[in-house]
Amino acid sequence: MPGLSFSQEGMSTQIQIVIPEEIDKTFSTQIQRWTNEVLEKAEFPAVSPHLCIIIWETMGKFHAFYSNEKEELGVVTGEESDFLATHDAWRGYPRIHICQERVMGIPNAVVQGAIHHELGHAFHHGRPDFYTFRFSKNLQQAAHAQGLNFALLQQCVYFLSIAIKDQEVVQWLTEIRLGFGQLALLEYLLSDTEEEYQAWKLAHDSRSLRKIALAAFLKTLLPIEVMISTGLPEAKILRNQWDEAYGWLPKRERESLSLFALTIMAVEGKTFQERLEEVAFRLIKEISI
Repeated sequence: MPGLSFSQEGMSTQIQIVIPEEIDKTFSTQIQRWTNEVLEKAEFPAVSPHLCIIIWETMGKFHAFYSNEKEELGVVTGEESDFLATHDAWRGYPRIHICQERVMGIPNAVVQGAIHHELGHAFHHGRPDFYTFRFSKNLQQAAHAQGLNFALLQQCVYFLSIAIKDQEVVQWLTEIRLGFGQLALLEYLLSDTEEEYQAWKLAHDSRSLRKIALAAFLKTLLPIEVMISTGLPEAKILRNQWDEAYGWLPKRERESLSLFALTIMAVEGKTFQERLEEVAFRLIKEISI
């Protein structure tokens, strides 16, 4: 595919945007502008000498590419079709994927927030080690005691990793005054929680499945709590919207999950893997969740 490559002044990282000929020019121009909004404010961490942003015309083409990549590299992961944009580091450097068909009809402010968000992941989680997880013997034993076999433990840790990385990205974007995009993105995500509701209906009677479901619900709650902690006034309104969107979740569980989100935010001064394992331990052992 033909692509546009450019380097941000004063940065050693090469930024490449791959734009197929069939992509609408207005759309590709917007993607470049939203990308620059982050690059102009960011001090790019020295995680990779290369960042690639690929714009896809259709979800069919994107899925075909992803399937080929997984087969070639031996990657085992869930499908990413529900995301407005996604990222990976399978080739040893960060890549961002955005599909024109997928975001058609989505408000520009939401897509802008999604691009900012994925760039945040590329900046801070652009190495393969952020996508491979350790499962220590102690963690596996603790999980087993609570009814989580290894497959369930993997799922739980996966959801916690998403929440923790999203927390880090949203906090960073808010600190560089791009929090407005995350407000728009989170509000969009809260507009439909039917999938989460159906998952809760299946999980709420199972001690182990409850923990996995609640770990998944942290994906929106934890970033909102961290925006509140940074002093962003609109975040408190969004926190109320979270309560409304998850109104089907019993009040006790909502309150316990909120307290657990604050616990996660207090776990600092560790590597990502160490922090993830500590949070997983706490979730597994926490009686109120």
